Amino acid sequence: MTKLLVERKLGEPALTWQTSGRLRWHNGATRGASVFAGALDDGTWVMVHRLSGRPTPTENTAVQILKDATAKPSNKADGA
Repeated sequence: MTKLLVERKLGEPALTWQTSGRLRWHNGATRGASVFAGALDDGTWVMVHRLSGRPTPTENTAVQILKDATAKPSNKADGA
């Protein structure tokens, strides 16, 4: 992930990689296993692999991890 999508040391990703806004991603599933890999243009990346279940929860989990990783910290701790 780092060499391909963040550092771009392996050339451009294959055409099968999708782009949605700041996110470049790829997913897949076979026989109940699923994977989602994605990276944001700021270098934040995620890979989620599940050995059972449908692919949609895998994708949703990965997207939520990215959202959590890029969320601005709350000001609640300092009383704001």
